[in-house]
Amino acid sequence: MNVKNPQTRDLNTLLCENNITLDSAQIALLESYTALLLRWNETHNLSGARTIEGMHENIVDSLCPLHFLQSFKSALDIGSGGGFPAISLSIARQNATFSLLEPRAKRFSFLQNVICELGLKNVSVYKARLESLNALFPNSPLQVDLITSRAVMPASKLMKMARGFLSKNGYFLLFKGSQFGANLKQEIPNASQNECFTRNDRIYFYTKNSFDF
Repeated sequence: MNVKNPQTRDLNTLLCENNITLDSAQIALLESYTALLLRWNETHNLSGARTIEGMHENIVDSLCPLHFLQSFKSALDIGSGGGFPAISLSIARQNATFSLLEPRAKRFSFLQNVICELGLKNVSVYKARLESLNALFPNSPLQVDLITSRAVMPASKLMKMARGFLSKNGYFLLFKGSQFGANLKQEIPNASQNECFTRNDRIYFYTKNSFDF
């Protein structure tokens, strides 16, 4: 399944070309996010996106899954880094809560700043690794409808480690490179190519929490 490829345009045009509908307030927040990340990137290596065009491409990449995502009320993003895809998704889906997991101090501080500057009431960020997430919620274990990640960790490993945080009918949304589809059956034997959505060199692996590892 393919999602339309963007050309280099301003953000609003890119979104329209990819049939992503946001209101003017949401687009303004995404532009503010762009400015913040570019400013922080001048002194901190937070993201490979170092131009406005690069930022806009990463935002569109983050939002293209809106075409196929089922409705969700809560999400956990693992290895949030500079905020892709979670910040963009949280702006587009303000009725859902987002928990961001980022162990690296500079990136954690940046995400805190983004949440504060943009007034993102539906977003929380935790300075922790996935292995220690349970300790942050000792009385009420975290359960979400959607787990997202652009982390380099192999999909099968991440899913095995994170599946306890996903609700029974929840989904994983993993942002993978172009070779993922070719290696899918080797890594996750029961997975289907129908769970892979493609755009340029990106594969979005969108699957339910139903695998045995």
